[in-house]
Amino acid sequence: MGHHVSGPAQPVSRAELARAWWHAVSPAAEGQLPQDMLEECLRHNVNRVVDALQQGPLDPEPIAEAAGALVARGVADDHSLARSIELLGRVLPTLPELRSVEGLTSRIASVLGAVVLGYTTAARRYRFDERNAWFREVFDAAPVGMVISRLDGTIAETNGALTELLYYRPADLAGRKLAEIFHPDDAALLQVGYQALIDGKRGRLQRRVKVITGRGDTTWVALTVSVLRDGAGNQTHHVTMVEDIAERQLLEQRVRHQSLHDLLTGLPNRLHFAIHLEEQLERDRDASFMICNVDLDCFGIVNDGLGISIGDLLLRSVATRLESLVAGERAFVARFDADEFTILIEESPATPNAASLAARINAELSEPVYLAGRGLAVSACIGIVRRTAGETEAKELIRAAEATLHRVKRTGRGQWGLYDPAADAEDRVRYALATEMPAAWENGEIALSYQPLVRLDPAADDTGQTVALAALLSWDHPEHGTVLHHECLALAEQTGLVLTIGPWVLRQACEQLRLWRDERGAGTPPVRVDLTTYLTQDPDLVELVRSTLSATQLKPADIELGMPVEVIVAGYGDAVDNVNTLADIGVATVLTHYGHAVGNLVLLESLPVAGVELADPLVRIAADRPDSVLRPALAGLVPLIHRTGAAVVVSGIDSAEQACWWREIGADSGRGAALAR
Repeated sequence: MGHHVSGPAQPVSRAELARAWWHAVSPAAEGQLPQDMLEECLRHNVNRVVDALQQGPLDPEPIAEAAGALVARGVADDHSLARSIELLGRVLPTLPELRSVEGLTSRIASVLGAVVLGYTTAARRYRFDERNAWFREVFDAAPVGMVISRLDGTIAETNGALTELLYYRPADLAGRKLAEIFHPDDAALLQVGYQALIDGKRGRLQRRVKVITGRGDTTWVALTVSVLRDGAGNQTHHVTMVEDIAERQLLEQRVRHQSLHDLLTGLPNRLHFAIHLEEQLERDRDASFMICNVDLDCFGIVNDGLGISIGDLLLRSVATRLESLVAGERAFVARFDADEFTILIEESPATPNAASLAARINAELSEPVYLAGRGLAVSACIGIVRRTAGETEAKELIRAAEATLHRVKRTGRGQWGLYDPAADAEDRVRYALATEMPAAWENGEIALSYQPLVRLDPAADDTGQTVALAALLSWDHPEHGTVLHHECLALAEQTGLVLTIGPWVLRQACEQLRLWRDERGAGTPPVRVDLTTYLTQDPDLVELVRSTLSATQLKPADIELGMPVEVIVAGYGDAVDNVNTLADIGVATVLTHYGHAVGNLVLLESLPVAGVELADPLVRIAADRPDSVLRPALAGLVPLIHRTGAAVVVSGIDSAEQACWWREIGADSGRGAALAR
């Protein structure tokens, strides 16, 4: 509810005016001071105002002082001023003792102006004093350190919290320059920031800095700096709040270190390496760099055979030896993955060439070290890229090094290689094809065709006849032309498509054979299906074969399964079991890529396989180089295979001469353009 400005309709005395004034401002004064004291102040003010109006030249100062006295007694709000002006302006002209004053209206206007001026001036000072009192209370009780300094940087005052934080007594700091307690690394930049506050370029300064304590050591603090102003709004001081963040800074540094370093070896991790590489490439665009990606051979054997704890010890040992190996270079060693390390070397005239560096790395790692009483040695594959900083970007350099390592690992253990742009381009095309293949399969762009396997043995009753139909994948790519069967299988192995395309090929081939049998009778030869590496070692393979034969009403003798010999040689238990179980149910298996790995003949004596298909590289060399020593070797291999009871199958026979040669050395069957499309 609002307060009504009351007063006599026709005031006849100063006392009645004082009483009306009291009614006008008393709501604001409630709780500030006793009623009689406020009334006494207002009576005194009325006397000053009326006396000023009756005297000769009007002196506004006593009137302003009267208004200021009212503020000093706690009546300092804008509503009280408005009520006072309204009351005085309405009542003063009615006072009998003022009716004879010449120019009364003008003089009252001047009086009211003086009241406003005195009231607002006093109110501003009152509020400023009130703020100062509040600031003083906060300053003394604040839990963070606070420093008041003059605009020239001289310390004027400090609070108790700063004493506890920085171990300075107030007397130690008073009169000193604030910059003296800042660490030299931060002092110059902070002075610029303080001046920017004075110049109005910023309203607040916040920084994390190091300061020098009263004990002579340093600690981390967070500063928040503002400008203090007087009642007129003029800058007078800086106030600096100082918060202890030493523990927080230590924790953040620890977290940052852990995010950029490998916890096991203490080496920088992949992220740290990438950041460092970018910085180095930008620092000197003419500098030459060498990146070596080092991947340990057969590290999993150590973990599986001796335990993870021994593997961890080995990784720490490798990290230490790699760092020691390049200690004389401007080098940066990081751990990328479980058993992969990367070295960045800024080359100098003394830096060894790539071949020497790779040899030194493998020589160092192959030297046995004794860990937990066991002597361990490893070899490594190494991919190396050399570049001038201005020629490449960090991401591309890292990618090229990893691509080189992957290519090197395909050649065997303990190998190294330099980045080969042509080979890299081929790999990237292959990877791109692999990523496109699932969509192509989904869209029906990948199809099966069937090529006859023809009997070569001239002594056989069915010589020259088709003994099986090989189911072959083909992909008509719009840019790369036809992608043939073995490449399709290899691409499928690199993506998730391998999980579905193997069973799909088996099912499609059996359904096609069922259709041919229904149309042409039982004389249609069986189908030959090459399995993917994944399906060869799938523990559910036999059940898949059973269900497919059942669904298509075929017999086990109606299909032959080609299985990559490298999977069998690797000793995967499920793959070996699959060969044995398939033989038990009457399904013939053929080892594909035969002769391309050590130990192939041993398999023929230990596994019930029906035949082998010689590896493509062997067939190509025998066809293209009649004088190759491989020809007599193959001529001797075929009889050995026959002695195990297995047949010999050859693919890629492209000429009559080749067909004749393979027939002469005893190959059982073959396929290719020279025999049948």
